[in-house]
Amino acid sequence: MKRSFKISGLLAITAATALWGCSGGGGESLVSAPVKTPVVEEFLVSEPGDVQVQAAYNNEIIAFRFAWKSHAKTFPEGSGNNGLVYPGQFHDFMQHNGTAFAQVAEEERFNEDRVSFMIEEPARPAQGFAAAGCYISCHSGMVNHKLGTSGFLDHWHWRGGRSGPMGYAEDAWVSDVQRERDTIGAPPSSWLRSAGDRLREDQPAFAADLTGHSVLTDRLPRFVFNKGKQMPGGFEIPSHFLAMENGAVVTAPYTQLPQVKDVFNNRSLLVVYQDRNFDKSDKVNAVDLGYLVYVANNGQLNQLPTHLRDTSSAAFATWAGFWSAELGIAADPNNFSAASAARNRLDAVHAEWEQSGRKSLVTRSVGFIYPSDQHDIAATRAFDPIRGIWSVTMYRKLSTGRPNDTDLALLKSGTLYNLGVAVHDVGDGHESHHISFMHTLGKADTGTDIKASLVSDVSSVNWNDVPAFVTSLYQPGTKTGTFLRSTAHPGAGVFETMKCQTCHTDVKAMPGLVAR
Repeated sequence: MKRSFKISGLLAITAATALWGCSGGGGESLVSAPVKTPVVEEFLVSEPGDVQVQAAYNNEIIAFRFAWKSHAKTFPEGSGNNGLVYPGQFHDFMQHNGTAFAQVAEEERFNEDRVSFMIEEPARPAQGFAAAGCYISCHSGMVNHKLGTSGFLDHWHWRGGRSGPMGYAEDAWVSDVQRERDTIGAPPSSWLRSAGDRLREDQPAFAADLTGHSVLTDRLPRFVFNKGKQMPGGFEIPSHFLAMENGAVVTAPYTQLPQVKDVFNNRSLLVVYQDRNFDKSDKVNAVDLGYLVYVANNGQLNQLPTHLRDTSSAAFATWAGFWSAELGIAADPNNFSAASAARNRLDAVHAEWEQSGRKSLVTRSVGFIYPSDQHDIAATRAFDPIRGIWSVTMYRKLSTGRPNDTDLALLKSGTLYNLGVAVHDVGDGHESHHISFMHTLGKADTGTDIKASLVSDVSSVNWNDVPAFVTSLYQPGTKTGTFLRSTAHPGAGVFETMKCQTCHTDVKAMPGLVAR
């Protein structure tokens, strides 16, 4: 089902001041995400299960804008969030279990809201993608994300908790090998995870040490928020741990976190790292307790990762220099003043931990911190708490010159692109994951579903003048590409050659993909 409209009314988002520049050394990267001024908007989506898509471009940059209504939350059963509609702007966290910080139980974890789309490269088509979309990639076997044949798909992936607060979307791609991301990593990313890029899977607590500070005895994590730090816009980090907008430490996530519906104000919820080469806003809003322990305890090194224990190494010099400048505490354990300042900060962290009843949460957010393909896509986001509607806009150069990005410059000459949209919404159950039928993107004067408007400046586009395409989404359920090729599927003979919607005309009646 598809409906093409022209928006009327006022817009909730203004996509202002997006600038692209060169970070040097790592290729072109985004300098900053567009700045938003929330205003009232009339959305075309009115119920969960629909997504509104718009596109606008100028000579250099294209913007994709998505809007969808969030589901009422029902997970976990009996919790304080049941029946509420709120933005999924958190993705998991760690809570103390009496011995150390660890992930909460699987059945109690938070998942973020997400929107993503895959777009085909016309010069490198993926067999069957134009007809069957996600069943050629993500849902080919439900094990991993890869193509069953040669080809290439560009994957733009906005995450409500892991990348959205940073002002960008993850830039990945799908090949016949896997869904791939950059594998490079450099300090200070290697301080967080060996040759990694994200503080997500691994945020270890300190090892037990009864002779050190109480943060060691209680095995607090190495990284917490930098309480008191002044952030852009005049916001001050309110807490060393995950905090409500009033600064209160979060101890009951399913009761407290649903109350945080303003996705702009609470800057403490941002990720802990950011590459200051591509983002001029300082978003390095964490404190490394390992550094404070080192300075406060006569050069104690056994609490640090192995590669930082050699004080003569370049890695150690980079690490110590970074935190010395960031915290204003010299990297000299023999300096009495520095050691005293470090111990005072550790005392403050532990005091807040005690005041919270030892239930404080720490986030497990993404922190990309190097110039790379991951930084091609800027993003803005807004959430309307009255109507429960997300609106997300992603920006990228039409042509990045990189082999892992679909070149969209041919849009200007009338080329059509195949794409499919997915929305992950934290709602009915642990997480709802809906996908669209396959659609086409093209210029506004072509016979296409998503009509991209040529504008003078995407950073100040009037979305009121941009056609909006609304498509219904459906749950792919347990069906896979393998099943759809089998004799159990009446459409097996035309799978990959005929679009799914040719037979499946009623999208919302397709939970099991029964032919109609």
